[in-house]
Amino acid sequence: MTLSRRLAPLALLSLLVVSPVDAGEPLKPVGKPPTPRFNRLYDTDAVGKLLQAYARAYPRWLRLSTIGQSSEGRPIWLLTLTNPESGPELQKPAMYVDANTHANEVQGTETTLYLIDFLLTRYGKLERITELLDRAVFYFVPVVNPDGRSKWFSQPATPHFPRTVATPRDDDRDGLSDEDGYDDLDGNGVITRMRKKVPLGEGRFRLDPQDPRLLVRIKPGEQGDYTLLGWEGIDNDGDGKINEDPLGYVDPNRTFGYDFQPRYVQGGASDYPLQIPETRAIANWALTKPNLAAAQSFHNAGRMILPGYKAMVIWKDLYRAHATTVDHLYMIHGAIAFTNELYRAPTDLDGDGHPKPEERMKFNDLLTLGRQFVPWKKVKHPQYGEVEVGGYRHDVGRVPEGWLLESECHRNAAFVLFHARQLPQLSIVEVKVRAQGSGLWRIDVAIANERGIPSVTAIARQNKLHRPDLALIKGGQVVASGIVRDLDLDRIDLQRHRPERLEVPGVKGRGRQRLFFLVAGQGEVELRYESLKAGVLTRQIELKEPETRKEFK
Repeated sequence: MTLSRRLAPLALLSLLVVSPVDAGEPLKPVGKPPTPRFNRLYDTDAVGKLLQAYARAYPRWLRLSTIGQSSEGRPIWLLTLTNPESGPELQKPAMYVDANTHANEVQGTETTLYLIDFLLTRYGKLERITELLDRAVFYFVPVVNPDGRSKWFSQPATPHFPRTVATPRDDDRDGLSDEDGYDDLDGNGVITRMRKKVPLGEGRFRLDPQDPRLLVRIKPGEQGDYTLLGWEGIDNDGDGKINEDPLGYVDPNRTFGYDFQPRYVQGGASDYPLQIPETRAIANWALTKPNLAAAQSFHNAGRMILPGYKAMVIWKDLYRAHATTVDHLYMIHGAIAFTNELYRAPTDLDGDGHPKPEERMKFNDLLTLGRQFVPWKKVKHPQYGEVEVGGYRHDVGRVPEGWLLESECHRNAAFVLFHARQLPQLSIVEVKVRAQGSGLWRIDVAIANERGIPSVTAIARQNKLHRPDLALIKGGQVVASGIVRDLDLDRIDLQRHRPERLEVPGVKGRGRQRLFFLVAGQGEVELRYESLKAGVLTRQIELKEPETRKEFK
């Protein structure tokens, strides 16, 4: 995450204050388009059906494909959105959006679906949406981890499990894989906490006198009669430990190519980079998209980036992570990449902004009418004897209630559109032709970038991640070419070889790049500017002195 703090307050202004204008014809779906509700979550199969329904409804604008299969054989869907009338896909700057890399971080998928729906239904109604879809292409992978998402919906889970992909892993190194996971002791389909009443003085907790559903840690000099035993589970393999070898654990956001580190440096790493099919599919696909200029990856939780959120740099402000999606796309492909950490437990019932246990319970009681909290229930445990199981459901803490979800979807979609609006947009703003005698012509050109992302990022130049921009003259003999470093002093960095194919180090965000050509010929020549990240520009140039000479501004 490399977001500057000064950009964050502009995110809402980028879209939320835009009024409908006459921006062209809205898209007309074929038949009845899908009408998803964004106050609910969709399981893996339902997401696939929605994507197929969108592709059927907008067949000219949408292309649904798979970039690979998960460990258990589920499709990894890719939805491509582009205006078929505005040029070839690979000649447009591209924005990549993915979600649900971690199985328990589910609502990024709904945010991605919301963004898809918003783009399709606002084209021709909102000027900024129309302009964006006319010049850019979007790539969506709404579910990076379909196996994990399926298990989060269909099997007993916790707020933090499953997070992994479905690749077996012998976590406790006993020769078996995934043999000691969580157990639903009371059979209610939810993994909650275990607590046990113990003799007075043997516990570190006591019941909250105001609300016995809560435990209070004892203070020095006090005696406790309760102990916490962790998440529901038993010692399945007889090694004296509980829940130490559940499904996985390979963290897909620790398996990409750039800066890969082994497990003894970073827990959750695979055996080698791109070992798992989910991230390998994304990495291989990205190699086919040289136009990839920006990327967004949805995770949870913490409310980071947006207004009302906190802008953070991952390695400095959060934690050091290696081989992540955003690092890979930035350091391997030169794409400006961000992570949105969605949601945080509500603090609207607490004056200081830090949710306390009693405030969370008040939210449960007053605003969800008791839905979130599972009452404590006594059960027999094979190792601990009589215990109580209860606590918050697995969709509490990381995922908002349905009536809060749509707001989260819109705010984060607005940020993605603010980001996408900064995709490089180049134009030829000035061309100046001067006769030099003996059939030679000097051509000075200014290329402008109207948006914030450069056509070649600094990291791409530094590490030579891809070729630079190219400026070509066709129809005449190019004797010399170069980059104008100082217009007033006429300082030019000449290119020593192949002057007809001038290599340009890009056009910076909201900046200009000035080019020089010395051409022999007559009549017209064609200037062609090719940028992997910003598309192709062409201009016919007549080799003659202008009737009224205009100096560069």
